[in-house]
Amino acid sequence: MIRSNLLTLLLLALLLAACGKPEPAVTDESAPISNQPDEPGAYPSPEEVTGSGIIPWYPAPGTPGAPAPGMVMTTGFEPQPGDAELTRAQVYLSFEASQLILMESMPLQVLASLSGELPDPCHKLRVAVTAADADNRINLEVYSLVTGTEICTTVLQPFAASIPLGTYAGGHFSVYVNGELLGEFDS
Repeated sequence: MIRSNLLTLLLLALLLAACGKPEPAVTDESAPISNQPDEPGAYPSPEEVTGSGIIPWYPAPGTPGAPAPGMVMTTGFEPQPGDAELTRAQVYLSFEASQLILMESMPLQVLASLSGELPDPCHKLRVAVTAADADNRINLEVYSLVTGTEICTTVLQPFAASIPLGTYAGGHFSVYVNGELLGEFDS
């Protein structure tokens, strides 16, 4: 009886702690603050946020299909420095299990959900995305990379990746993966 009361009291304390007010963020009073996306200083540069030049993706207001100036859409699957030293190989993409995901937002946010298999566990997935061209065609190049020196078990390695394609305010768009139509959407 005492043990169950103690457990209930502990859970209640954790719940109350989780519901408390968050601490206000400490800001540099001398830094310019702006809420207008087209003003200089409206968004921090990647170096200001992480110091590495790469920040997590989020939709950039008013820039269909592309990140805000200075921002990089990152997924962990984009081409990396040093990829030139690796051997390029194919992936086995399952178009039946892959799809476009349209977020209910204004402007429309689009993700490509890709599923398939890599040739083996030593291969690394890469996805290069190009912004919509004049024909509103978005191209994704999906491939894998591997070092020539690793010894790996020859077994297919399943993968699933969500690739942000950006925000869109109007038009009809087609998304192609390695030259094949993945899907279309209207915004």
